[in-house]
Amino acid sequence: MLKKIILGAALLASTSFATYSYFPVPEAMHGDAKLVADFDMQDKYKDLQLTLKGRFVPVQNLELTLSLPYMVFTKWDGEDTNGDGMKNLSFGARYQVIPTVAAFLDMTFPTGKDEINDDGFGFYFGGQYSQKFGNLDFGSELGLGFNTEGDDKVKGPMQLTIAAELDPIVSPIISPYVGASFKIALGDPKYDGHKNGDTSGDVGFFPYVGANFKITDMFSADLCALFGFGKDYLLHFYGNKKTPITLEASFNASF
Repeated sequence: MLKKIILGAALLASTSFATYSYFPVPEAMHGDAKLVADFDMQDKYKDLQLTLKGRFVPVQNLELTLSLPYMVFTKWDGEDTNGDGMKNLSFGARYQVIPTVAAFLDMTFPTGKDEINDDGFGFYFGGQYSQKFGNLDFGSELGLGFNTEGDDKVKGPMQLTIAAELDPIVSPIISPYVGASFKIALGDPKYDGHKNGDTSGDVGFFPYVGANFKITDMFSADLCALFGFGKDYLLHFYGNKKTPITLEASFNASF
């Protein structure tokens, strides 16, 4: 039961099938690192996850990313479910094809604790379009994600993600942003190669709002809130029909 709860919750988390940024790749030999804290809650379920993320641009237009998540705790109806431990590591690459278009590939490896992770490999790939409209930065993404079958014989459906974000420039210190993503299940989950549910066409809608706070030229912090709306597979599990909420905070360092 624990594994199904954790994997279900992962579908609503902001880090599920998500790239590092929707905006153009930074200049060569630049990058940043961040420590991210995500607090997820949905009715009786709650968890806290810490993630160390980083990106670096070794040559012009090519960005490499790394994500190392750790689940601090998981609780169901106030009781500890012993869901703490390392989550699966993710590695990604993004290439700026032209100033407004980028292509990306993210891979997730089954390196985490078996009880709280998918046993298979994860792949997420697609394209991004970004543009500047006066004092408004626009970023968008179209991606396709899927997992391979692991030792647990479980394989989720392919997911289509459509996402966009608006970053208005209002202050040199505070940079607000608002965005949303649609996640669409393309097919049904399988167990040992056989259909194990009806999820094809299920849609999840995940709006978020946040702000970046500049501390120095090198350091900044982010605060963000994400909400989930939609159908069962992408949102609800074990009869949990409440709206899921993720509160996120991060400390960022750029170089």
